[in-house]
Amino acid sequence: MKLTTKKSEKLTLNMTSLIDVLFILIIFFAVSSTFLEQPGIELKLPDAESSESYTTQKVILYIDKNDNLFLNDQMISENTMIEEIKNLGKLTDEGSIVLKADTEVSHGEIIKIMDILRKNKFYKLVISTNIPE
Repeated sequence: MKLTTKKSEKLTLNMTSLIDVLFILIIFFAVSSTFLEQPGIELKLPDAESSESYTTQKVILYIDKNDNLFLNDQMISENTMIEEIKNLGKLTDEGSIVLKADTEVSHGEIIKIMDILRKNKFYKLVISTNIPE
């Protein structure tokens, strides 16, 4: 008696549609993800050839050309600046405060802000600049 054996069919998975779905997901996440952006404060930072890139800080003070003071994204006054920084609670022993001032801000205003910070024991200050092209 002769037994016939069936030839097994190779199963194939069509990868084309799977790859298409993967690319669509990648495009969706790339378009819908949020990117780190500077807040809407218009500043022209001074140029310095010896500038170094610095890690992103959690406490950033902005001074615009009209001498308005911003802590991260929110406008504050000089009187409440220290309280607002302490309320953030993000400044550790190794942390520093980044000061970003417009080129049109007077030197005296910047020194006044730095003096207020140092009087309140915030000694690690970073002055932000641009690297000239």
